[in-house]
Amino acid sequence: MAEIKKFEEALQELEEIVRQLEGDMPLDQAVKAFEKGIELSKICISDLKAEKGKLALLVDDINNLTEELKLD
Repeated sequence: MAEIKKFEEALQELEEIVRQLEGDMPLDQAVKAFEKGIELSKICISDLKAEKGKLALLVDDINNLTEELKLD
């Protein structure tokens, strides 16, 4: 089974792939690296969406508390 990477690990590996792709590498290796980069990007995007949802809930809670204080 594939190892589940955390955001920081996926981002670090993605940055390394970008550095490699900016250099010279054979086409077949570049395609494999690009495919891996896409998978790592998906991990990062998924994690960011999850955190965005959490932050939105926290902001809503703060806004609700602020409204309650205004009513008092």
